[in-house]
Amino acid sequence: MTHKPTTPVTLRLPTDVHARVSALAEAEHISLNAALVQAADLWATERVRGQLVASAVDDVITRRSELLARLRDA
Repeated sequence: MTHKPTTPVTLRLPTDVHARVSALAEAEHISLNAALVQAADLWATERVRGQLVASAVDDVITRRSELLARLRDA
C-alpha cells in the first residue's frame, strides 16, 4: 500500500456527526481518520464533477442557444 504525504489538521465535529461516522467506520473496520479522509476525498471529487457538469451545460446553452430556442418554440 502506498502512503501519500499527509497534513495534520484539527477537526471539530458535532457530537452527533462524530458518533455516526465513528459507528460507520467501526462497521467498515477502518479508522475514524480513514473514514474522514474518504469522505473528504469523495466530497472534493463530487464538487469537481459538479463544476464540470455545470460548465458543460453552460457551454451547450451558449453554443446551441439558437437550436434550444427553436426546440422551445416548436
